[in-house]
Amino acid sequence: MTADKPFNRPDRQSHASDSGQAARLPARSAAENDHPEERKRVLLMVSSLDGGGSEQQTVLLLRHLDRARFAPELYVLRRGGSLAEAVPDDVPVHAFDAATVAASWTGRLNWPGRLHRLQVDDVIRVLRERHIDVVYDRTFHMTLIAGPAAARVGVPRVSTIVSPPSRAVPLNAGRFLGIKRRRLATHYAAAAAVVAVSEPTATDARTYYALPNLKIEVIPNPVDAAHLDAQVAEAMQTLSTAAPDPLFTMVCVGRMTVEKGQRDLIEALAALRNGYPGFRLPRIRMIGTGPLLACLERRVAELRLQDQVEFLGQIPHPAALIAAADALCLPSRFEGFPNVMLEAMALGTPVIARSLDVIESLPPLPGGQDLKGRSYLTTFSGESPDEFAEKIYRLMSDDAARETKARAARSLAREAHAIDRIVPRIESLLMDCGRPVGQPSRGN
Repeated sequence: MTADKPFNRPDRQSHASDSGQAARLPARSAAENDHPEERKRVLLMVSSLDGGGSEQQTVLLLRHLDRARFAPELYVLRRGGSLAEAVPDDVPVHAFDAATVAASWTGRLNWPGRLHRLQVDDVIRVLRERHIDVVYDRTFHMTLIAGPAAARVGVPRVSTIVSPPSRAVPLNAGRFLGIKRRRLATHYAAAAAVVAVSEPTATDARTYYALPNLKIEVIPNPVDAAHLDAQVAEAMQTLSTAAPDPLFTMVCVGRMTVEKGQRDLIEALAALRNGYPGFRLPRIRMIGTGPLLACLERRVAELRLQDQVEFLGQIPHPAALIAAADALCLPSRFEGFPNVMLEAMALGTPVIARSLDVIESLPPLPGGQDLKGRSYLTTFSGESPDEFAEKIYRLMSDDAARETKARAARSLAREAHAIDRIVPRIESLLMDCGRPVGQPSRGN
């Protein structure tokens, strides 16, 4: 059921040749060519390449895994997506072929769990045919598939929890929540290693899955600052002649769903207008799309805020817009470790965010400076639009405080979350947990 082919990239080499034999991966280094048999084949699994934080982190890891030690491959449930072009050319991509599955159901009984079983079987096939040594599954949706598949084949897993499950799983799991929760607990307990992107997420996972003794490695998201800088520099070449926006500009980036909180930002903007007559309102640029887009657009019209709020749609690489903004707003009601916040911090853009546990747990700067949590960001509790509006007013009115926090946040992101600090920790887990190279899968 897998479509093992590139995403409409004629220049990218698929993992299988027309004759069905494995195609040789492009050369990356002398070390890997000298000892190709010593590289571990890692299958990274994520739902799609649609541009969310987990998808971005997966692509980042695909780019930066040491090719002298790893031969990464990617498994997704859907082809295409705004990040498909960012997948490195040497990475074989496996996509579950949902269209073929749907066609096979015509005139046949479809029982609950059938699609999941087909997805598990498809991953089992990939694990065996590609001789995968270790699986890296990210998000609970993929853990539900990777867990049984890897157990069947005898391939170890490194499983990553990206959001507090007590909030994320009930909201996004759909039907049969109790069954899925128990299965997830089983899969995490059976994993060779479990990673959480923040300490609050790890604590929540142990409680939600009733696994108080589960060992969880806390590895925060890395940020590729050099890549962001390059994106901004490239965009600035085409935007250098544009007149600067005279208004204070805030960007809000994220999928438009209830938990991302864009509605709260819109209500706060109306409260700012009502509570501070004569104050010049900021311009809000909403980046993203999702099921609540039409509702958010209607609410903006009802509040007569069309001149202040722009909906820009999905933008695959918004770094330049974030860098050009006066602030980034993160109104999410819960997060594991928000990728867009980390990117804004690295770019030196001030951030105003809901006071989430992950934000309060931001560490001191390397070197011992007494800065953490609110020292980097302007935070609001989210209890009322008026309180949110007041924090926006303070952010806009105090240039010195805004810039001081932004400088500290930039240092934290570029030092504590640097690629060369974070990726080696993930690589170490993959090396320690993976099967010995060349060990056959079960059933081979």
